[in-house]
Amino acid sequence: MNTPQLMKVLSSEVNLQILSILKSGSFNPRELARILQKDETDISRRLKMLERVGLVEGKWTRVRGKNIRVYSLKVGEVKISFGPGEVIIKTSENKSYEVPLLESKIPNVEKFFGRKTEVETLLSSEKAVIVIYGIAGIGKTTLAAKVFGNAFWYQMSEVDSFDYFVWQVGLFLNTLDYSLLLEYLRSGGREERDIFELMLEGVENTKAKIVVDDVHKCSDEKILKLLSFLALRIRKGRLVLISREKLHLGASENILYFHLKGLDLEDAYALLKAKGLHLDVSDFAEIYNLTKGHPLALTLFAGAYKDNRKIKADNVFDFLFNEVYQQLNSDEKLMLQIISLFDEPLEYEAIKVLYGKKNSFVVLYSLLNKGIIERRGEVYFLHDLLKGFARELREVDEREYYSRYLDYLLKKNTAKNFLTAFRYAVKLGDEKRIKDLTELRLRKFKRVVQDFPNAYMKILFQIKNNPYAKKELGSIYFQKGFFEKALNLWLEIKDEVDGIHRADVISSLTDVYMELNDFKEAEKYLKELESIAKSTDDVEIKFWYYVELTKFYFYMEKPEDALKSAFKELEIIREMEAYPELESAVLLHIGDIYVEMEKFEESVRYYIQSLEIAKAYSLTFMEHVSYMELAKVYYHLENYKTMVDYASKAADYFLRIRNYRRAADALSYRCLAYIALRKLDNAEKDAEGLIRIAQSTNYPLAWAGYIFLGIVKELEGEDGGEYFELGTERLKDYSWLYSAVLEEVGKVFDVSKITARP
Repeated sequence: MNTPQLMKVLSSEVNLQILSILKSGSFNPRELARILQKDETDISRRLKMLERVGLVEGKWTRVRGKNIRVYSLKVGEVKISFGPGEVIIKTSENKSYEVPLLESKIPNVEKFFGRKTEVETLLSSEKAVIVIYGIAGIGKTTLAAKVFGNAFWYQMSEVDSFDYFVWQVGLFLNTLDYSLLLEYLRSGGREERDIFELMLEGVENTKAKIVVDDVHKCSDEKILKLLSFLALRIRKGRLVLISREKLHLGASENILYFHLKGLDLEDAYALLKAKGLHLDVSDFAEIYNLTKGHPLALTLFAGAYKDNRKIKADNVFDFLFNEVYQQLNSDEKLMLQIISLFDEPLEYEAIKVLYGKKNSFVVLYSLLNKGIIERRGEVYFLHDLLKGFARELREVDEREYYSRYLDYLLKKNTAKNFLTAFRYAVKLGDEKRIKDLTELRLRKFKRVVQDFPNAYMKILFQIKNNPYAKKELGSIYFQKGFFEKALNLWLEIKDEVDGIHRADVISSLTDVYMELNDFKEAEKYLKELESIAKSTDDVEIKFWYYVELTKFYFYMEKPEDALKSAFKELEIIREMEAYPELESAVLLHIGDIYVEMEKFEESVRYYIQSLEIAKAYSLTFMEHVSYMELAKVYYHLENYKTMVDYASKAADYFLRIRNYRRAADALSYRCLAYIALRKLDNAEKDAEGLIRIAQSTNYPLAWAGYIFLGIVKELEGEDGGEYFELGTERLKDYSWLYSAVLEEVGKVFDVSKITARP
């Protein structure tokens, strides 16, 4: 084993994140990259490195003639022992392995002055929720980092969104062996109540510590609502909130409100002494009286101090910053002005690109040592208290640096960086950039409208009159089920956009009209989409056309035509850059069409192919949708034992991630299979489970649980009439659903015993 190489690998936070995710199962690089919001190429390189040093193992899976690499954790523990003249590293496959995920940037506490009473108070507190508040620069973050340095740390900003915040917390909880929140989000779950409950459950089950810094900057009401929800309910975990204002979280004995003030005399003097200043009592008294022990003010004073120089009492911070600024060299001033341009902290690599000179490391650390720039983890920023002063002195062209940063972000190749890049395109007011970015979203970052709809919407609303922004807003509304809103936006701008964007609008109009059951209008736009597809070599547009054509034929009850179109979809998707999730979905659709044609053995074949792709690419949601479809087809084949196996996998998963619509589908079919097998105790449990889902969600199919329960009672020799009446009453407004339920029931039970009742 190459000891230096292994030590180097383990020193990387991203590598530790990968190892912690692999703890929960096997993953393909593509899905790992999506979960971690990293570039897939970088993740693949790291996995190979981790494999070389023996921490993970990769296995080839052959799917549809292609070899796909899947990685899993190989070791359970790494032990490092230091002996005379040697370092011994041992690994074990069977012991527990836990790596904390600190995705957000924990402040670096290298020097800490005083605060003994404050530290002891926080350490000794048994309160599950702690709110630290006080004026800007007073040291709230540093104190929290000193006391809660082993927590998950989230740095809030004005542009943060609910969906991104919960994704990051879900990722953190996943590393603590609680995967349900992340699984729920990966599967497309967006119900606010479910997210709140899953996060609370995850924090309590894992006893997690979460610190949210700069809560006062949060402009997303959903995040604030979530924090209040957690604050009133957490008992076993720990939630620390840092804010300039005292937060109003409701009355609870479980919350400690901690108002942080300036350093006391002794600690303030120690800080100045550490900065190399030895003041006499009178001078120190004057400085302390002006600064009130404010740590940042004292740090600036140490940098600005000159013998026999009196500090002006008015606007102390402005004076101190100007004094420090005048002592900086030209390179330091340039870097400071660049950093002051940006709202969010910057990575060193970004600073290096923006600054553009070879001495970036030296200049950055000079500013850091002078206390002007602060560091949190691997990112650097200028304190809010100084940012305004720095901007007044700024001489650089912000447009040049915004454009340069935008290019840097896009090279990072992740959804998160795409969204940040889009925000800077909006700042620039660059309409061409905005148009290009919306095309990039269509081609490369398809999942943004599903994974981070609120974050994307917040950016788009800033330019809501831009036709390309309206087009994208329509896509988000469509995903959320607001079909009329989406339709109105697309109709408004369909003649204002061109190229792939027009094709996208026409495709979307076809889709939304089908959802609204207006097939005449859908057919009109489908013909226009056909014309666009025939006039272009763009495979993306051709794929959209066949997707809509398949759906149209299926709705028109023309399964043979739908099947031909679906195979064309499959052919095109396989020619394109790998989109495993889309390929898995297309295979499911082909299976569905074969079911409609009652060619059940053929449908099994394509459902199995979908399952293989989903498993190979770690697409857990698609994997369990495939199980559900296999369960249905085996029900038609009257192979009830196999059907129960598949339905159980689907039901257990969908219940875990609180996808109650799909859980009800799975439970319904499993319940009927248990009835067919005359396993009435199991059938009764499933029927009762359906009724509970119906009572909590009002999902229509789940009310069929009453009908199933009535069947169980009849087969046990009792009268099931009461339950038949309840089920029929609940489903009376869904006549098509009631008919479909009776059709499926008729395969295992005499439905006349249900329908003959008054």
